[in-house]
Amino acid sequence: MKPIELNRIDLNLLTVLAALMRERHVSRAAERLNLGQPAVSHALARLRELTGDPLLVRQGRVMEPTARALALMQGLGPALAQIEATFRAQADFEPARAAPVFRIGLTDDLQIAMLPRLLRALSTEVPGAKLVTLTVCYRNAMRYLDQGRVSAVMSFLKDLPADAKVRKVRTARFAVLRADTAPGRLSLDDYCRRRHLLVTYAGDLCGTVDETLGELGRQRDVLFSVPQFGSLPAVLAGTDLLATVPEHVALALSAQSGLRCEPLPFDSPSYQLRMAWRAVTDKDPAQAWLRKAMLRAAND
Repeated sequence: MKPIELNRIDLNLLTVLAALMRERHVSRAAERLNLGQPAVSHALARLRELTGDPLLVRQGRVMEPTARALALMQGLGPALAQIEATFRAQADFEPARAAPVFRIGLTDDLQIAMLPRLLRALSTEVPGAKLVTLTVCYRNAMRYLDQGRVSAVMSFLKDLPADAKVRKVRTARFAVLRADTAPGRLSLDDYCRRRHLLVTYAGDLCGTVDETLGELGRQRDVLFSVPQFGSLPAVLAGTDLLATVPEHVALALSAQSGLRCEPLPFDSPSYQLRMAWRAVTDKDPAQAWLRKAMLRAAND
């Protein structure tokens, strides 16, 4: 193994290596670093010369790391993260004068329920800020965070990495959305007799509510499913369909459209809504402001 002389190491090369290890693709690494593809290819060539190792080898459409690259990143990854965190902690942040670009991941329901409040807070407190929101779910939220595509995510979260910072936002429960004008609330018999629409990221016809009904010895008729909550006003309009959705999005949609919102006719299942963020942004004053604003928007 060829030794590396410390005075030959360019920190910029290490950030390129870190981006390539995350993206496994030259073009995506270049986009991540805001560089041209030739610049990233040149940096990789210099790294290969410096280490005497190919580092990343093309296999199909991606580049797979060699054992040397994996060993390098095992030590360099935490060091680079600490350097980034140190500089972030020293950054000045004056909300009224700052112009940050925030990147966050939110589920479809939270975009409907809390994004308007978050945008109002940005407009009032950090008028120079820009916000990029990516749609996430429990399947991809932590991957987006780990890849650095977003600095914070809010969702039902699973498989949290050890280096992520996590905070519970609140306990979420479910409510019913309906477009019909029949008077009174639904009984359990009514609920089970009516046809249902399911919003699911998994693309199936069974959800958490069906498990709860099964425990009660009951079942409902799920007619079809859709992947996004935003389509509900159009899909439910003029039908007798019921949609059982998180209460926060039910309240938001009923306030914005002609839909009715009411409690479930049985004890609602619940889940924990959590926020997670990259450890390197933990002491960043701008990111700390963003996380507080997200928490306020989610709990108002």
